[in-house]
Amino acid sequence: MNRIQSIAMVILALVVLPYRAVAQQGDATRGERMYRACVACHSLEPNRNMTGPSLAEVWNRKSGSLPSFPRYSPALKSAGIIWTDDTLDEWIKDPQHFIPGNTMTFPGMKDARQRADLLAFLKDATRPGHAPKAAQGGNKMGGMMMGGGAVPNLKGSATCGSRPTSAMTVPRRVRQPSWAPE
Repeated sequence: MNRIQSIAMVILALVVLPYRAVAQQGDATRGERMYRACVACHSLEPNRNMTGPSLAEVWNRKSGSLPSFPRYSPALKSAGIIWTDDTLDEWIKDPQHFIPGNTMTFPGMKDARQRADLLAFLKDATRPGHAPKAAQGGNKMGGMMMGGGAVPNLKGSATCGSRPTSAMTVPRRVRQPSWAPE
């Protein structure tokens, strides 16, 4: 009987463990696109806080503990969570369920593959000295507002204060953001 149990355990390990490893691996390139949902509120640069705290070096940091960010909710400060692959995955999945009473307005990312991709990107990008310039936003409008890119110069526009031209009309069909699921 002992031998049968041992064989069953080996088979279980061979079937379950590789699946778990594959299920948690993400694609950092796709994850950079997922990060566009975060860039409006979070920076990857150390101590460059925005609406939300900088995500630089977030792994193994205690929730609500970045000294340069004073606006943490009491719920996040008192949660005592250490940010790891698992805790960040749960947080991104549903922030209000994971830490009730926090003030982050992000509704969550339900798709496990998208979360794995985002975490793969963030894990690399938030290491010291690894923040990719494209994801930083810099002097560009980032996030969901303009989808990145330079801020348009409207001061010299001939249409400023006059009747809009066809170039300024609102398109009839609204495109999904590139980070949104298809």
